[in-house]
Amino acid sequence: MNWLNKLNALVAIAAIGCGGGANEAKAPPEAGAGMPGSASSAGSDSGVAGASGSNASGSAGSSRGGSPSGSMGGSAAGSVGLGSACKGATPVCLKNTTRPGNAPALTTGAWLNISPPQVPFATVPNVFTQGLATDPCDSSTLYLTISAFDIVAANAGIYKSVDAGSTWRHVSGLDEPIHIVVDPNDSNHLYAVDGVRGNSEGFWTSCDGGESFYQTDGFKALEKAESLFQYDVYDIAVDPTDFNHILLAHHGAWGWTDTKWNTSSGVLESNDGGENWIVHPPMDGWGTGHAINFLYDPELKIGDRNTWLLGTQGAGMYRTSDAGKTWKKVSEVGIQHGGGDIYYDKAGFVYASAASSIIMSKDNGATFSPVTLPVNGGFNTVFGDGTSVFLAPDFGNSHYYTSPEGDGVSWQQFSAQTFGSGPFSMGFDSANNVLYSANWTDGMWAVKVR
Repeated sequence: MNWLNKLNALVAIAAIGCGGGANEAKAPPEAGAGMPGSASSAGSDSGVAGASGSNASGSAGSSRGGSPSGSMGGSAAGSVGLGSACKGATPVCLKNTTRPGNAPALTTGAWLNISPPQVPFATVPNVFTQGLATDPCDSSTLYLTISAFDIVAANAGIYKSVDAGSTWRHVSGLDEPIHIVVDPNDSNHLYAVDGVRGNSEGFWTSCDGGESFYQTDGFKALEKAESLFQYDVYDIAVDPTDFNHILLAHHGAWGWTDTKWNTSSGVLESNDGGENWIVHPPMDGWGTGHAINFLYDPELKIGDRNTWLLGTQGAGMYRTSDAGKTWKKVSEVGIQHGGGDIYYDKAGFVYASAASSIIMSKDNGATFSPVTLPVNGGFNTVFGDGTSVFLAPDFGNSHYYTSPEGDGVSWQQFSAQTFGSGPFSMGFDSANNVLYSANWTDGMWAVKVR
């Protein structure tokens, strides 16, 4: 990538969430106005057509101490949607952990670029990866979301690999979703969220492994039922014990100063896979452009379904232990522009990515303290493999760094390789000890960690 494309790429990353594209997400509608330019044009529970025909698969290229608190109620909205389509299907979970014979050959400790060759990272400016998902039922199945300011030239959208990243196929018609999540008990059941820009904003469900997506009536009903602009979704969190329990956070405000939302956005919650929604209003000053995570690890017996962490892009981070009825500020540091994530290590420490560093909690997010790192920058994610915690900053040429789980103090360089942009999201194949990383403008990478 030449210097001009690199410069444009950095501008693109800085702009995501706050402008910078011809097809940037529309602002919330004014009072009495119709909802502009959103995915509601898909019609009543309509699916999005597959898009694999023009993007055939090819060989690869080279899962989140304060003071102010608030109390607020939540309101229920929504009605019957098309979620019953998934309910009538038989769950598919192969429990496959074998890497196929044509899977990319990985060397322990050496990152390999496994980006979809259909995506022109090197030749088209402002093309970047976002969401990455591994299929818990099939370790060879991967999903990657691609965004761009020119979605046509970039071949943006969702890419799926069934051979651990050796080949990729462009699936569904969603143009540039931010996150994608796979049901741990059903490979065909997926959620995707789309926001910031594009023509397929909102919360989407797939019942066929990402080939098509639909939007429930309950989600679409929120605009009129609650007078809010709900389509510009920024983040999704799924309850680790119940895939039907969903939290959404937003990029754009739910309404202007002449609405009760006052240029902020809160949290949407569903307990039935998106059929019906509970609206949890924002606290004053939250603004918008948030990350949302469950502070819940059932294996470690930490937290529960009602304990959440919301990260803002200026007002810090907030914790609730009563499903959004009250919130307490637990960090003055907010999330990095683009999104935020958390990771529980085996000792029960909670790491959270943040705007100027990584922060860590030893009391499940009740208090956080900064982590001293050998590298400066903002972080969109922090992840681990059960043995080590991995991280790298978003911007500038940098290495990955690791720390033993349960430590968080001693950090060392993972390898000699450097990256022009760090990870937006990461995933791990525990059966084969393969770590995956979606690195903004640098594409999709894989490494065998041991």
